[in-house]
Amino acid sequence: MKLAVEMAVMEVDGEISAVAVGGDSAKFHGMLRLNQSAADIIRMLADDTTFEQMHRTLCEAYTDSTPDEVAGLLSDFLAQLKKEGLLTE
Repeated sequence: MKLAVEMAVMEVDGEISAVAVGGDSAKFHGMLRLNQSAADIIRMLADDTTFEQMHRTLCEAYTDSTPDEVAGLLSDFLAQLKKEGLLTE
């Protein structure tokens, strides 16, 4: 899976956001406010990746969460992206 639009992730005044860039800004006219884990997911989705690859990377980065918690949060966030038309599979 991969993002359907090219997005740039940026941090300004402690707030992390993602916006569509280039020609894709015509497809998505908004801004996503993100926490750190969501920003990590958006960055991983810049390249074609799998759920399993993202899950493994997030489990290594967020050791305070169980693998099941990470899987649930990842699934929920990917579902939101898909609902907004921002994710291809």
